[in-house]
Amino acid sequence: MATTAREHLLVVRRRSPHMRYTLGPENLRGLSVQGGASGDVAGAVVGANSDTDLVTSESRSSLTASTYQFTLGRGQNLVISWDIKEEVDATDWIGLYHIDETCPANVWDSKNRGVNGTQKGQIVWRLEPGPYFMEPETKICFKYYHGVSGALRATTPCITVKNPGVLAGAEGQLDSQVVSEHCRKLVSFTLSDIRAQGLKKGMFFNPDPYLKMSIQPGKRWSFPTFTHHGQERRASIISNTTNPVWHGEKYTFVALMTDVLEIEVKDKFAKSRPIIKRFLGQLTIPVQRLLERHAAG
Repeated sequence: MATTAREHLLVVRRRSPHMRYTLGPENLRGLSVQGGASGDVAGAVVGANSDTDLVTSESRSSLTASTYQFTLGRGQNLVISWDIKEEVDATDWIGLYHIDETCPANVWDSKNRGVNGTQKGQIVWRLEPGPYFMEPETKICFKYYHGVSGALRATTPCITVKNPGVLAGAEGQLDSQVVSEHCRKLVSFTLSDIRAQGLKKGMFFNPDPYLKMSIQPGKRWSFPTFTHHGQERRASIISNTTNPVWHGEKYTFVALMTDVLEIEVKDKFAKSRPIIKRFLGQLTIPVQRLLERHAAG
């Protein structure tokens, strides 16, 4: 079974703990929020030489698609082909983006381009109806990134994806616009200085709590799971307290407005404590509500 780009990068890091640092989709998401909630990695990601230094079409890296008019639900195969003139690496990856997206971190989907080490190749990309294609037509592109430097090597021309399942009537158009407005774009946000109060005390000792946080699909939306779902962050352990505060700790996530943030408070593992007693509390909050509360102050 094919693995995702994120899974491949994790496997590479486990096998070679001392290998050079790579910039995959997850790393870019982390970089994008260091300067603020909106995220801009223009200073962190090196521009491709193919766009600036090389002057002939034969010497430029290229990324092409088998078709630039794609209709969902008709069994079409979208084949993405690359011809890279610069250095390549086993951790290189290709991302799917909205045509107007300028932030590398806001990738809709990503795949590792393969580990054969060649500078030419192709991959079949399966597009399905989902939160990114809720309009009659959606314009997208694919981008090839160097896994080591983060350099953008090449970009496909615009691809128009048509969704015949979207209703053509006025009511259907309104519904699709509302859904698209809320869930098509990924947003980046950072939590800091989280606190919990009144946690359950043990029979003899206060707990040693920590947080486990993750992004999950919204319960009331029938959306499939995407690559950004399952992001997990863990806070440090605060010893001997029922009112912990994680001062100065920041946790960054990328999510759809329809996703939910799940926060679980657990007690530090100890052989003397049964698993059932490690659970101290849980909170599930929609991302949209979280951001609205922040905007309201």
